[in-house]
Amino acid sequence: MEKRPPHIRFFVMKYDNEPYWSVIDIFTGKPHVLKGVVLNRFEAEEADEMVDLLNLQDMKTRAS
Repeated sequence: MEKRPPHIRFFVMKYDNEPYWSVIDIFTGKPHVLKGVVLNRFEAEEADEMVDLLNLQDMKTRAS
């Protein structure tokens, strides 16, 4: 697993046998579920954008 700063909660991961990427939550080690939707099966760029948005939201939430 890659090294990440401790404040980064979400990251992208590609499973070996899948052509798509998932948004992984470091607390569960599984694809994140947002409003009942499992965040997997993204193209790489889409997954990166989703991770950026989720991490920004998470940092704002923890700052308040």
